[in-house]
Amino acid sequence: MLKWIEIDLKTLAGNVRAVKKALKPGVSFMAVVKADGYGHGAAAVGKTALANGADCLGVLTAEEGALLRGTFKRTQIHLLAPSLPEEAALIVKNSLIPTADSLNFIKALDRAAKRTAPYHLDIDLGLGRWGVKPEAAEALLKAALKFRKARPAGVSAHLAYRPAQNMIEAEEKLSSFSSLAERLRALAPGLKAHAANSSILCDFPRWQLDLVRVGNLIYGIYPTDVYKKKKQGPPLPGLGRPWQFYARIISIRDVKKGESLGYAGEFTAPARLRLATIPAGYSDGLTMEPTENKIRITSGFRYWGMINGKKAFFTGRTGIAHTLLDVSDIPEAKPGTPVALHVRRTAANARLPRIYR
Repeated sequence: MLKWIEIDLKTLAGNVRAVKKALKPGVSFMAVVKADGYGHGAAAVGKTALANGADCLGVLTAEEGALLRGTFKRTQIHLLAPSLPEEAALIVKNSLIPTADSLNFIKALDRAAKRTAPYHLDIDLGLGRWGVKPEAAEALLKAALKFRKARPAGVSAHLAYRPAQNMIEAEEKLSSFSSLAERLRALAPGLKAHAANSSILCDFPRWQLDLVRVGNLIYGIYPTDVYKKKKQGPPLPGLGRPWQFYARIISIRDVKKGESLGYAGEFTAPARLRLATIPAGYSDGLTMEPTENKIRITSGFRYWGMINGKKAFFTGRTGIAHTLLDVSDIPEAKPGTPVALHVRRTAANARLPRIYR
């Protein structure tokens, strides 16, 4: 096998247990497995999460939920983004719990349902993606309560929050959301309120409310590197990394100083180099990191792979299905040697074999 992804389910299980341990009694735990379980495999992650303390699963769309229903016959599967009215039949057929932010969708859900169909009303707290404005929520819920089969079961929110940057604003919004949830419960008793994702759970543990929606943390990803720099350490210690992408070296060659490489000779060797080729490139997700629209003055950034704990820096441009690595200082590197590679997990090619252990 030339390239593959290894996923350690024992490590993932430990992460789930660490999150569960951080929850207050009575707080439900939704394991978020959208985007095929952040690239780890939604079914495998879902089974591991439910076996280690999670109560339900969360995905983004009805299509994702319908795919999971075949594996999880009785598990609650929540949709975290609003669905279209024409998706109501698919939602009802697969007993999914949708997010709603419009009367049109709630009406369609009611028409499609043969029995009670629960949904969660989403509130826009400034993120601007979707959701009902807080000042319009009570009126919308009053209008929705006329439907007999589509019934509100929860109220949710996603905060526009970045750790350590707008904590005061986030605290105010969480408090405001909690108050709104209480007013909505007066109209529809029993509503479950939830606004805590991984970053909210880390920084505002007192706002767990009735349910937490955790994705990043169960995959061993802290929402930001800020936590690693704190003296006291991260808020949920002991999380492990369950994922690693590997590709084997398929060729090694020596390059002279001044020799040009690449389709347009865009790289010129600054010294005598020993270069290795791996059959992995941007079609596999390499170097496909999101960028921020900010001006920076830096010495530049270079990607690298790891061979026996040593960095092998990328050389020249990453191709669609190949990358050159500088192994001048790694004499043990040879054809067949595996290289551990960094890749954004949700950008990794879905066709790469996943090896579970």
